[in-house]
Amino acid sequence: MGRNISNENSFPTMQGRIARKIEIIATGDELLYGRILDTNSQWIARRIVELGGKLQRVTIVGDRKEDIGAALKEAMERKNDIIIFTGGLGPSMDDLTVESIGETIDRRIVYDPITVEKIKSVYRKRGISDTTRGERMARILKGSEAIQNQLGFSVGMMIKEKNRLIFTFPGVPEEMKNMFNNSVAKIIEQDSLDKSLAKTIIVKMVWKDFFPLFWRLQTDFPEIYLKNAATPPMEEAEREKIHEIKVDIVINGLTKDEAEAKMAALLEEYQHRINQAGGGEIQTVD
Repeated sequence: MGRNISNENSFPTMQGRIARKIEIIATGDELLYGRILDTNSQWIARRIVELGGKLQRVTIVGDRKEDIGAALKEAMERKNDIIIFTGGLGPSMDDLTVESIGETIDRRIVYDPITVEKIKSVYRKRGISDTTRGERMARILKGSEAIQNQLGFSVGMMIKEKNRLIFTFPGVPEEMKNMFNNSVAKIIEQDSLDKSLAKTIIVKMVWKDFFPLFWRLQTDFPEIYLKNAATPPMEEAEREKIHEIKVDIVINGLTKDEAEAKMAALLEEYQHRINQAGGGEIQTVD
């Protein structure tokens, strides 16, 4: 039977403080068919950066056990510290994440007693006697630690396998976010040397002056992630006009306060250079 994660003392401290290498594996045919966007991976990616981790790869697979297992094997071959699964923990017969992981690392399925009792209690209140299908949401693997779902039924788990940690979270976004923040987020943050701060800004300035300034900024601050979403104007006359250009920035610091101070200093320097180039302004989006 798996153990239950109830407080931060349950979390293993990985040896040394360094940015942990992390992969995300999102499961679900609905993702492959393009029926829904993979917003879970996007949200997790942003949180990993904020916490000081290093996201290596995001993989999307369908609901076939062979594909889920193959994705896990490939991720483990890349020597990551943490592998995060989202999706495939529900009661349907095509929710196969737990089985797929179990077959890949040779662990049998067990049922988290806390989740089983929660499901039975709710079913009793609804007058449902057969809880067999519902209890599929209580599946974890032998030797794992259950991650309780405070907003739903599907339990997650953390399992250590060959010096790496594997986490599973439901595909329901709000449930996933809550469970992520109560479990793996603490591990990433406590082991990380750096804290990251991401910000999106809108630069308003004459188009032809934007790129020389932007490229110089990238050259002068190579340790800072700077990415623009500029689309060149079709007409030459447009190059002489003021445009709004989105710029994404990610800055690292030893602490959150240091990252915020670096961000403020960069934005001040950016505005100074814009003024020198002929004028313009910076607006913060998020």
